[in-house]
Amino acid sequence: MRFQPPFCPHRDCSAHTSRPFRYQRRGSYRRACDGRRAQRFLCLECRRSFSTQRFRLDFRLQRPRLHLDLWSLFISKVTQRQSARMLCCDRKSIARRLDLLGEHCRAWHRRRLAGRRLAGTFQLDELETFEHSRRLQPVTVPVLIQRGSYLVVDLAVAPLACRGGLSPRARRRKAEREALYGKRRSGSRAAVERCLGTLKACLGTGGVLESDRKASYAASLRRVLCDRATHVPREGSGRRDYGHPLFPINHTLAQLRDGVSRLVRRSWGASKLRAKLELHLWIWACWRNYVRGITNRAQHVTPAMVAGLERRPIRKDELLAWKVTD
Repeated sequence: MRFQPPFCPHRDCSAHTSRPFRYQRRGSYRRACDGRRAQRFLCLECRRSFSTQRFRLDFRLQRPRLHLDLWSLFISKVTQRQSARMLCCDRKSIARRLDLLGEHCRAWHRRRLAGRRLAGTFQLDELETFEHSRRLQPVTVPVLIQRGSYLVVDLAVAPLACRGGLSPRARRRKAEREALYGKRRSGSRAAVERCLGTLKACLGTGGVLESDRKASYAASLRRVLCDRATHVPREGSGRRDYGHPLFPINHTLAQLRDGVSRLVRRSWGASKLRAKLELHLWIWACWRNYVRGITNRAQHVTPAMVAGLERRPIRKDELLAWKVTD
């Protein structure tokens, strides 16, 4: 099927928000950077031209295939510095592509969830990491999955309060940081409730939410979901093998640590900013949901297919081709 522009990309045009709109095809041109041919259009409302590139993710990128190579590195425990060395580019280019891919993957997933209904059992747990300093700037990462499909429904990143038992030097650094930025407070409850809010928007007639016995989970569930889901607390301790009731979420968090360089313990690749960490996690979540098989034995069945969001696996070049538009 030939591409049909959904709206005029010029923001001051009346056809930018009205759909459908009148346009004409006006030839094409070949891109110098990759040799691909792009179709030109003429908007009949504002009489200005545009091309298919305005709707693609590689719009105005001099190395359009760089983000395809970076996608594989971001989910394979490769740091930004090492990625820059391997792809022969500047670290700033890697950082900009991380922002581009992370925001795109988050928007892609939310578009797939919009208007859909999920049912069954869901599991919630939090992964702890840090930004810049393990004891002064800990971070929590709540992750919500659908148990049967291993679909990552939502995730968030939030700060945690400073650890106790600090050394005199760490206490001085803590006082200096509090003088500049204020006291560091926990955002765990708010982050968990954001994940539950996503579940509320796509939850069907009812469901079951399993978690460990953290006291704040029950209160957050009552506040956000009311009586739409039943909370089943499970014992989080014990051997975390396949027989553990929370094995799916524990396995997902283990995969996160194995695939994302920022979460590897005791390494130089720790995240410096939690906002960048969240973008990196969304790249991994999109790969886990739509590209990777649910298991090594079922490589052609993705979590999104089991959950009913897709009919087939999505290739990375498909996922990273077009911008997500409203």
